[in-house]
Amino acid sequence: MNENELKSLEVYNAKFKEDPTSFNDFQANDYIKLLKKSDNNEEAIEVGKTFLSLCPNLRGFLNQYGYALYNKFINIDDNEIKENETLFFSVLDDILAICKQERYSPMEPSVNRAIKYLQREKPKDCEKLIEMLDLLDPNLLDDKPFTNLEGKEFESKKERYYRLKVKALYEAKKYKECVETANNALSLPLKWHFNTLQWINYQRACSLVELEQYEEAKKIFLSLHNRIRNINFYEVLYKTNANIGNIKEANAYLLYEFFENGYSIDHLGIYLRLKEATKRTNDPELIEIVDLFLTKLCQENNKEYTPENDHGDKYKDQDSSELYDIMYEKIMNSLDKYVERVEGTVVHYNNQKALGTISKYDEDGIFFRQADYVYDEEVQRRDKVEYTPIETFDNKKGVVTSKAILIVTTEEYLDFGY
Repeated sequence: MNENELKSLEVYNAKFKEDPTSFNDFQANDYIKLLKKSDNNEEAIEVGKTFLSLCPNLRGFLNQYGYALYNKFINIDDNEIKENETLFFSVLDDILAICKQERYSPMEPSVNRAIKYLQREKPKDCEKLIEMLDLLDPNLLDDKPFTNLEGKEFESKKERYYRLKVKALYEAKKYKECVETANNALSLPLKWHFNTLQWINYQRACSLVELEQYEEAKKIFLSLHNRIRNINFYEVLYKTNANIGNIKEANAYLLYEFFENGYSIDHLGIYLRLKEATKRTNDPELIEIVDLFLTKLCQENNKEYTPENDHGDKYKDQDSSELYDIMYEKIMNSLDKYVERVEGTVVHYNNQKALGTISKYDEDGIFFRQADYVYDEEVQRRDKVEYTPIETFDNKKGVVTSKAILIVTTEEYLDFGY
């Protein structure tokens, strides 16, 4: 503090001791401000309490008094809050009672501190988090992106609010309110940052599934595919389609995931879903080989698994990797029992990009990649093929489209040079 501030503080101390009611709005605000500046939050709090009790007409000091409470009881370590959580939320209530959500107010920082504490220490208490978020008016939150010292840009306070609110509502199983909040957020003219936008859409789609609005949810999941880390959208789309009875469409996502990932204990979840899909084929041979593979894989990796049947000594000399190859071959030779199969002709193929178009009769062509052939075949224009259509999302056009997967050549085109 400079010399003038120290002199002012001495004058205020004497004036307060003589008659607290003699202060006007400016003096009361300045007095508590100077006490805070001298790191005397405790005295600032006591002075604020006195003004509240004796001078109900004074209002200008309230934010300074609120910040004194914030400094002492709110802006502290999580461990300190945990030691006396009741006191923390009681003081928060005191701040909320006297301070509004406005510039230079401790209200918003205090609520944000409570939100951070709940996120770290009580992540499963969704109701309490929602209660804290509801204290804020999102219309008053800053929508300007935060930029750090290195110039890197992050989500704004308003974006963060909606991301947290939508997630908390979903986890609290308030699905209708989650969708409504997400819709409201997405209608705002904000500069949305990629991750925030994807998570809001994801939680919205998950809530739509719970509300049995599967078609809309499926469209969102398709648009988010490969855009959020740690979310297996093959599994999500498999379950979403299975929920509405689109079994062959569900199996298309499952078999494509199976086809792309190959053999590994890390893919046990895929194999268990494959078992589920295989049981629906009612094919004893397929059911047996999948069950045998899972039994051997789990035995080798000390994983719990209960076999469907006692298979005796069948395939006893094969390990799980060898059984995987046998299972893969049997499944690929029985694709029609899992998924829709369509016949078509390769009408265009780009050798350099390894992609092209398959036409079915006189309909528009469907996109394919050489990598999606079941076997590593050389692709020729006019080849007759069999494939499974799978829905994807065209991000440029913003529409659901399709591509061909699990492609097998049924009749090769031979050019005799006539």
